[in-house]
Amino acid sequence: MTPLSETPTSKTSKRNLAAFGVMLVIFLFAIDATIVSTAMPTIVAKLGGLELYSWVFSIYMLTSALSTPLFGKLSDLYSRRRLMLIGIAIFVLGSTLCGAAQSMEALVLFRAVQGLGGGAIYALSFILVGVLYSPEQRAKMQGIISGIWGIASILGPLAGGIIVENWSWRWAFFVNLPITAVAIALIVVGLKEAGGERRAHNLDFAGTLTLLSALLLLFYALSHSAHSRQPLHADLIGIIALAIVFLIAFYFIERRAAEPIIPLDLFKLSLFKTSAVVATLAAMGVFGAVSYLPLYLQGISGLTASRAGMLLLFVSVTWTAGSLIAGQALNRFGYRAVAVAGMALLTIGYSFFVAFKSDLTVLLVAVSGTLIGTGMGMANLTTLVAVQNSVPHQQIGVATSTSMLFRTFGGAFAVSLMGTVLLNQMQHGLNQLSGGGLSTALLNKLAHPQNLLEPATRAQIPPELLPKTIAILGDAIWYAFLTGFAFMVIGVFASFFMSKDTPADAQKRTDS
Repeated sequence: MTPLSETPTSKTSKRNLAAFGVMLVIFLFAIDATIVSTAMPTIVAKLGGLELYSWVFSIYMLTSALSTPLFGKLSDLYSRRRLMLIGIAIFVLGSTLCGAAQSMEALVLFRAVQGLGGGAIYALSFILVGVLYSPEQRAKMQGIISGIWGIASILGPLAGGIIVENWSWRWAFFVNLPITAVAIALIVVGLKEAGGERRAHNLDFAGTLTLLSALLLLFYALSHSAHSRQPLHADLIGIIALAIVFLIAFYFIERRAAEPIIPLDLFKLSLFKTSAVVATLAAMGVFGAVSYLPLYLQGISGLTASRAGMLLLFVSVTWTAGSLIAGQALNRFGYRAVAVAGMALLTIGYSFFVAFKSDLTVLLVAVSGTLIGTGMGMANLTTLVAVQNSVPHQQIGVATSTSMLFRTFGGAFAVSLMGTVLLNQMQHGLNQLSGGGLSTALLNKLAHPQNLLEPATRAQIPPELLPKTIAILGDAIWYAFLTGFAFMVIGVFASFFMSKDTPADAQKRTDS
């Protein structure tokens, strides 16, 4: 990999242009999900294929998770600017194909392509900031970059609504094209890489293939388990076992690879290890909350879907606030203090659901969401900066993408585990109502809690049993959040193992 050229005062403006281009790319990645979510009911009405609704999102998340470690490793070997442009090109291709899709099956396929590009630009954006700026400056700049998510979470639903109401749903995808054109121009002009030694690289094809195979199987198993009352049936156990076989093979391949896709030496670095653990647990907290807060708000509090979505903005906006706070606090207080504070806020946010059970007011839910979002922003930024500052310059790419992969897996695992707990507790409660005036068909339908949100389903429940059914849902959600709370407590404990160093300390070591 040819190192990025030095950035003295005379070249600061070009570096800032490149950074602004990266911000646009991150904005594009962040806003895409919310725009598409808003447009999906219209898309289904036009294309049909309601049974594939969830796959439009699942396949995007899966392929983006697969491309993250791949592009992270490649960024340490080849031109980061070129790789970013390739990632943007794949994303644009996927967006164009999605906008032109004539069926839901085609849309799912093209979203897979879009996800490959999305994962690339997501990883490379944070990697580029890590190499453009010194260790001491990274905290502030990564905080600003993370702040883009809050802006996107507000503008995304608004933009999606305007597009659907005034133009074709296809513009939910075509709108990406002009933004990427501006981002490409800024990155090409602003990001210059110095010439250096060119040599052939021994690409780790065997390791890449086994890792991607293991991840594909694991994410499929987690996605399936989140919606199943029998999370460990024979077929799923077989899939998980095969994934473990691939991971074991991956371990032995990486030990011998000349240029491994994930160097095992990373896990000998104390700061990297603790950062990866804390990042995983923090992601479990925020993704678990985002996934099951709407069910609580609509099923227990009785809010409409739109009002529940508005309350979720507290999580997104305060995530941004937490990132900005961490960006300023890291250089003053160090990794450990900020990570502990972030995980503590996540834990307190979850404790509201544990302490109040089904009696949380909407105001307290908003407070809880605020704490969870702020805590995630602080913990996420702290671990990201710590990871980048814990490794040599030539490993920033693979270290960053590996940390992101842990975070993605943590989120998927939390959604799966909390979903399994919720479904099992719901089934246990409904078994006590069997024979009490509810038909077997209705009981089977209610075993999937989201069906309880449908007015037509509620109308089938005898009035005297409706409060009991809602109470069963409340108990099931309580157990799910109790599970999440336990992991947040572990996260607080793990964050105490973070280094007390500040990013400025990494800068001093670099200078010396």
